[in-house]
Order: sequence, then C-alpha cells, then structure tokens
Amino acid sequence: MHQPNRLPNLNDSHAVTRGSRLPKQQAKKSLASKPAPSQSTTIGVNHLQNQRVRQLPRHAPAPVWLKSLLAAQKVSMVLFGSVFGLSLIVYGYTMHTQTTWRTQQDQLRRSQNQERQQGVMNEKLKQDLAKRAEAEGSGLVAPEPQMAVFVQSAAPRPPKLPTMAQAPKPIPVSKIPSGY
Repeated sequence: MHQPNRLPNLNDSHAVTRGSRLPKQQAKKSLASKPAPSQSTTIGVNHLQNQRVRQLPRHAPAPVWLKSLLAAQKVSMVLFGSVFGLSLIVYGYTMHTQTTWRTQQDQLRRSQNQERQQGVMNEKLKQDLAKRAEAEGSGLVAPEPQMAVFVQSAAPRPPKLPTMAQAPKPIPVSKIPSGY
C-alpha cells in the first residue's frame, strides 16, 4: 500500500504523517515547538554561505581539425535539409501529376465510351425511322421522278469591285492623351 508522505519536524524527533490525525494536545504541542519562519530561513542561508562555488577548469580551445569537422557537419546538415525538402517537393509534384493524369485518363475513357454509345444510338434511330417510313400506314410516299420539282437558277450577278467610297474610314484621333 502507498506510504503517506512524512513531513519532518525540525525541533521534534517525531515526524508527522500527512493525512494522519493527532490528538489536539499533541497538535498544539507540535505547532508550538516549530521555529518561526525567519529562524528556519537563516539556518538555510547560513548553510549556503558556508559552501563555496568551485570554478571549473578552463579547457584549451578546440583544435582546428575539430572546428573544421563541426563546420562540415553544419554545412552537410544544411545540404541534407535542402535535398530533403526538394525531394519532398518533387515527390508531391509527381503524386499530383499522376493523380491528375489518372483522372484525365478516366475522363477520356468515359467520353470515348459515351461517343461510341451515341453513335450506336444514332444508327438505331436512323434504322427505326427507315422502318417506320417503309411501313404501310406511315403516310410517306417513295420518291418518283415525275413528282420532282425543278427550280430555274437565277442569272449570275457581276462581281462587286470595291470603290473609293467604300474604302475603310480612318479612325478619328482623339485629343485626349492615350495615357488617360
């Protein structure tokens, strides 16, 4: 089972557990025996003043070959990032192109299929009209040469030659500058 957190009492040798209940007399005694907050903070400050901060030893500067390797690493990371970014762009463009190609190809197939179906339907309609025309009760008559109507052609007209009066009119020049 989970052990309750123990809060140490600085002046008492007894520790109080969190969540436990003390009798009223014992609780008053433990509260009365606690030092004031200013006393406990001075104890902590005195403890810190006795310690000294040690300085770390200074290291010699890095050698030139190490600096050059670090610079090469930075450059290679930039190049890697650029190549990776470009490859993502090319990949995205390729996927977009393939998707567009696929949809356009499907649309072309559907259009060709519709064109074939329309051609078949057109031929069926022509054949159906021909069968209806040949039927007895349709009221249509087969063409005969005696029933043909001939129309006389009109006399040929002389060709019109353009005259000076019909020459294109010049475009009027405006007094307003062209920039407005």
